[in-house]
Amino acid sequence: MDCLYRTSGGSLRVRSDVSEIALAMTTHTTRHLRRSLMGVAHQSRPPDRVVVSCDNHLPEIESLLRECSAEFKIPITQVRREHQNECRLSQVRNNAVRALKLLGAASNSRVVYLDGDCCPARDAVATHERAGARAELVIGFRIELTPEQTDDFDEPAVQRGDAPAEITADQRRQLSARDTRYRQQLFLRKIGLSKPHKPKLLGANFSVTLPMLDRINGFDEEFIGYGAEDDDAARRIYLGGGRAAIAVRDAVVFHQWHPTRAAASWDQAPGVARFRMNLPFRCAHGIVNEIAQPSPEVVVFDNGREIERFAIGTNANGACERRIMRPELREA
Repeated sequence: MDCLYRTSGGSLRVRSDVSEIALAMTTHTTRHLRRSLMGVAHQSRPPDRVVVSCDNHLPEIESLLRECSAEFKIPITQVRREHQNECRLSQVRNNAVRALKLLGAASNSRVVYLDGDCCPARDAVATHERAGARAELVIGFRIELTPEQTDDFDEPAVQRGDAPAEITADQRRQLSARDTRYRQQLFLRKIGLSKPHKPKLLGANFSVTLPMLDRINGFDEEFIGYGAEDDDAARRIYLGGGRAAIAVRDAVVFHQWHPTRAAASWDQAPGVARFRMNLPFRCAHGIVNEIAQPSPEVVVFDNGREIERFAIGTNANGACERRIMRPELREA
């Protein structure tokens, strides 16, 4: 199929006979979001679609995304719904996929997932596309910027395609060592000696094909609270026959510092008990048959203008469907 995409300079080009690359960014705050979208806008291989999926309905996020679509000359889709007084990251990721489906994303798309505080290096999306040529799952990683590096974030450098800060030799060594370790784990997987979820994916930077997401029914929405949903997704992708490609050293994002919500240790994460249940590769409550939530709202911005708005509903089969926004649901 042919698809149009907008370059970082704002012009439209045609890409023929390739799968679409959709980028799904999750957030609950405007903190660091503009800088992360700046990195998205200056990719050497621009994503065909950009979706920002929110675990709340904050008007300031909508305002920022409208401004970013104008500043960076890229269409941006927002998915949002009222916060449910608990962390539902799996559902927020699935909402992004539901929106992509209803917006007509190609059935063989690859979805690149990033966190809203992660600014991708210039070739991150291109690396996911290249590494994913023969793999359903591509595992990237992140460089943890220090508070000082975050404060000194160099926006012109990002616009030139460079790192937003001076990356230390130790930071690069750590990334390279992890890349080697993950490649060793992938070899162990091929000979049947790896743990079920290894090499593990990092939620802040990975990509999966849409057919594989459909096969496993996306992220398990019964993971509520912080942690273990990523390990569960990796385990189910492997159980479902998915192949992995390691791009830890090459598909890089720069994580901007902020206080963490992470548990003191992995064992203390709320989702660990569910992860240890070793459930089937297709989860019961995912993209299809969602956990109950207010109908997510989808808003599409292009060059600062709202060009489309609709609600995501669920049909009798548990699949998503497009619904017209009722006037009383729209903000004044």
